[in-house]
Amino acid sequence: ITPKNGRYQIDSDVLLFPWKLTYRNIGSDFIPRGAFGKVYLAQDRETKKRMACKLVPVEQFKPSDVEIQACFRHENIAELYGAILWDETIHLFMEAGEGGSVMEKLESCGPMREFEIIWVTKHILKGLDFLHSKRIIHHDIKPSNIVFMSTKAVLVDFGLSVQMTEDIYYPKDLRGTEIYMSPEVILCRGHTTKADIYSMGATIIHMQTGIPPWVNRYPRSAYPSYLYIIHKQAPPLEDIAEDCSTSMRELLEAALERNPNHRLSAADLLKHEALHPPPEEQPRCQSLDSALFERKRLLARKELQLPENITDSSLCTRSIEESDLLKRQRSLYIDLGALAGYFNIVRGPPALEYN
Repeated sequence: ITPKNGRYQIDSDVLLFPWKLTYRNIGSDFIPRGAFGKVYLAQDRETKKRMACKLVPVEQFKPSDVEIQACFRHENIAELYGAILWDETIHLFMEAGEGGSVMEKLESCGPMREFEIIWVTKHILKGLDFLHSKRIIHHDIKPSNIVFMSTKAVLVDFGLSVQMTEDIYYPKDLRGTEIYMSPEVILCRGHTTKADIYSMGATIIHMQTGIPPWVNRYPRSAYPSYLYIIHKQAPPLEDIAEDCSTSMRELLEAALERNPNHRLSAADLLKHEALHPPPEEQPRCQSLDSALFERKRLLARKELQLPENITDSSLCTRSIEESDLLKRQRSLYIDLGALAGYFNIVRGPPALEYN
């Protein structure tokens, strides 16, 4: 991808592989209703750089949807590399989250452990602190918009984001996913960057329990909309996991403070003791990269039916055969339990399932 006349274009030697990478659109209520476009894995033949390629019908595309990603760079914000118009479709090339989303981890592995939640929360709060310093409100913090890289978590989907020109943003409509919305957003009487903090608190509860706040006490079958509940009820502190530590509960109380003026900022939350547990309370776990490598090694041994007496050093001499073997096994992506030491790898389904 090279800049040309102030705009990004992409050479013809870019491969689009027929499997999804980061995002899924399965009709779930957990997936934003306003989301559009398919996402594929792309790779530049020359540099071998892997990217996520999001395809958006041109009639549904608004430049404002990607302006923030294009203008600002931060390690915890998915980087937008460029965009082209091709065959009535906008192709957005961005940083690839090969680890999947927090939502995918919750769906496949269930509730996350507190040390995992701390790791994710610190990364996302760093991204929010940067955005808020630029007076940007993300407006849609939730598990499906937090994506794992091998060494970090990043925010994606800035289609609802705005950059405030005044101290308070007065929206013309509701922005976000209602189950994670703050009370002041629902009121539509003006809000600030503190709305993202409330949504982050709701997201932490979802990570703790495996389900969004409110749902346990107010089943979806009986409450098709949660707007009135969020507006009238106290913050969902009752939905905090029973095994939540005292310090994490205090952080959630600060993040879910009903009055945004009393709600802590991202910078303040990053200093909270809940995010800095003593070293002895931090379990050791392998990175996603090392987990993937280990799983590939074990998978290769199994597929090649190697006897136990063949060592790993001997296995290295067969690297070419292993490489060819792995290439034949379609798309692979980590099931993010690797953060907790699960080392699961899931084969991507055939391309026909995405048509």
